[in-house]
Amino acid sequence: MSSISSYGHDDLCEVRSPTEVGSPTTLDSDESPPVAAGNEGGCLRTEDLNRLMDALDERSIKFQRMKGQECLPEAMMHDQGAVVPAVVVSPSNESEVVQTLQILTKLDLYHGGQAVSVKSGGHGYFNGATCADIMLNLSTMRQRKIEHNVLTLEPGCLLGHTIDLLARNHKAVPHGDCFGVGAGGHFTTAGWDILLARRYGLGCQSVIGGRLVLWDGTVWDVGDKDHRDLLYAMRGGAAAGTGVVTKIQLRLEEEPALATWQFASVTKDDLKHRLVAQRVFQRAESLPRDITVSLRFHYELGEDQPSCSFNVTSLLTAKETLQKLERHLGPEVSELVSDLTRWNEGSLLDLRLIPASDTLLKNPQMLAEMTARSLHDNPRLYWSEQQCLREMERSHLLSRSYWVTNDCDDMFLAIQDAFASARHHPCRERMYVLVVLGGGRMLDSDLPCAMPLGQVLARFESHWLRSEHEGWCHQFAQNISNIIQLHEDPVPHRPYRGDIWLPEQASDIVLDNISATYDTRVAEDRATS
Repeated sequence: MSSISSYGHDDLCEVRSPTEVGSPTTLDSDESPPVAAGNEGGCLRTEDLNRLMDALDERSIKFQRMKGQECLPEAMMHDQGAVVPAVVVSPSNESEVVQTLQILTKLDLYHGGQAVSVKSGGHGYFNGATCADIMLNLSTMRQRKIEHNVLTLEPGCLLGHTIDLLARNHKAVPHGDCFGVGAGGHFTTAGWDILLARRYGLGCQSVIGGRLVLWDGTVWDVGDKDHRDLLYAMRGGAAAGTGVVTKIQLRLEEEPALATWQFASVTKDDLKHRLVAQRVFQRAESLPRDITVSLRFHYELGEDQPSCSFNVTSLLTAKETLQKLERHLGPEVSELVSDLTRWNEGSLLDLRLIPASDTLLKNPQMLAEMTARSLHDNPRLYWSEQQCLREMERSHLLSRSYWVTNDCDDMFLAIQDAFASARHHPCRERMYVLVVLGGGRMLDSDLPCAMPLGQVLARFESHWLRSEHEGWCHQFAQNISNIIQLHEDPVPHRPYRGDIWLPEQASDIVLDNISATYDTRVAEDRATS
């Protein structure tokens, strides 16, 4: 058994039906390999692939055989290095998910080494949403509604759709800032919100129920009164790999009256003599939960010296925020953002659209209409040029993420120096380190979370296009990791689930026990052993 049950973080799909792409059951005359052509590294035999496609065709479930070519635009991963599956199955609703999993069970395709992955999005950092054999692409499942202060999403909904729906109903739920991320992965593994997380917790902590299809096709309602262990697993544990989440229900908050922010560029002297000297993150733990601070190390486009920005987001007015910063962080730090004319006060939607293109800013209704294909085909329609050049256009990518202690200030100068050493490298503008204050409601929520959380998160991300740059990017990532790990917090003992870059980092005793209880593939193995 080699099924992968991780969800990606982004995407949407309109896969062509078999009749539009030629006969799904007939191979070219010179194709008779024991393993399905095109799935290099996979274990799916041509005979099994043909049986699967026959069964899907009988039920009019959309699929596409890839034959080794680049994946469909609707099912692409954001990472250009992601493996292309032998076949992409795109159920359009829960019933077709059920039928697909029943077919896989009947044909015994969970065993013999074949891999089955589940993709709601495509931003997963270890590419767990794709594999060399069978991908279940949920991106056509994008129904969403708000009812009785509960947001209900199908897994293929994009965050862009969510942002639009919440704004039109004046509601809020914590989530990330990438329009193309898919709900299925995001709200079961992550949901960090730079404005709302300290006040309301992570997005996954807002999950109050949903629907889950086990690997044999059995459908279960999950909630506080039904299968509470699975509800726990849906809050940050990707449902423990027990099946396919087809519906997510999230508790809503009222839209905040105000979103306030300032992203202030700081010199190396200010970094050393103000932020580090004043132990800004150590002192920030006492800040009100309405305020979040972060540091970002990066290169501005066209610059050959690294930049550092001291970022503040707040649910208070600019004046009130400054007063709190001075009280808790000291005047040396608050002076960095003391110019009231540089503060932004607006709506939550205004904050969400900071990385947007001018076109999207003028036409925010486009959020409701975007698709994975349009995001891949024309990313600059939605993202600013700067965002596209840095990270939002498809690329090869890697990420490293660590919980660190709140006395991590000493690492900032070392990170700045490491970035300065990259000033001549062509990939310098496509990488960053973000260190962000956590804690608050994340740590004391009354809803238990399936992943360990900490006070401060430090993450590195790097993108490249040319294969000759891969080695350098990996080495630079290791250098940054070495710096950050000197301040790693041992208490959480696992990386932030939304950022894991190795499958084994998802391992957890409680989640493993839940998986062993509900994973029907394992039950089949026991029954036949």
